[in-house]
Amino acid sequence: MELVYNSNSTMHLPVLIQIRVAKETGWDGIFVREEHVRRYLAQGNDAASLRRALAGLGPVNLGALPDVERWRPAEHGTMLAEAAALTELAAEIGASFVQVLTGPVKPGGAYSGPAELPPAELRQVTADAIRAVADLGASAGLRYYLEPIAWAPLSTLGQAVAVIDAAERDNVGLVLDFWHLWQRGTTPDQISRLDARIIHGVDLGDSLAPPGVPDPDQRSRRVWPGEGLIPLREWVDAVRATGFDGWWDNELYSPPHWEAADPFAIGRGLREVLGGLLEA
Repeated sequence: MELVYNSNSTMHLPVLIQIRVAKETGWDGIFVREEHVRRYLAQGNDAASLRRALAGLGPVNLGALPDVERWRPAEHGTMLAEAAALTELAAEIGASFVQVLTGPVKPGGAYSGPAELPPAELRQVTADAIRAVADLGASAGLRYYLEPIAWAPLSTLGQAVAVIDAAERDNVGLVLDFWHLWQRGTTPDQISRLDARIIHGVDLGDSLAPPGVPDPDQRSRRVWPGEGLIPLREWVDAVRATGFDGWWDNELYSPPHWEAADPFAIGRGLREVLGGLLEA
């Protein structure tokens, strides 16, 4: 079992400071965002220096590829180009996992999403897209984890599992993001019956909103884990009942915490919460 620091918890820091937070507050690995990495590289730094900074952390997870199901020809081509660039970057910095999101991640944006597709066709185009993406990084040993976004047409746990099964790639799995699954009304019993082999990792988080109420503005995420409505102990126990023994992170997607707290205090506090839940 590895505990992964999620850089979304201290969103606006430079990537090297994110890495320091992870190392100095006791985490095994780290999740980093593509835009943070590219901002570092744009200043004349190279990937080798970032790889050296990341040494000693594992796994290193890189996010994210949004709207993976894009199936219209022009949009599909754009998605594949984004996937290739993200895969190349992951290989350059020594990442182990790449995050893939269903869409539309940004409701009301330029990409209208797949709402017009019937369920079977949506499942197929998403599986086809994930298969193509996974093949880009297979030779480099990269693995990809699908995160179903709560407000997307493909967002339930059952839909996500069906897509991964249909993709038929050993380097594709699922991340169990507690907040997104809670938004869709997922229950601990449903989680406990999963095959551990398809679970690549866990994003632990809490919610201020009741289950089954999609929240695209994500305001309900602005809560310290353990102070919201998700029964985190039940959810952790449900994941562990599957036999899963991979990586866990503790995602604090909360602008008030990003702006008001010492990032090292955030790192230590989240590590204590997650470690306590897993050790108890």
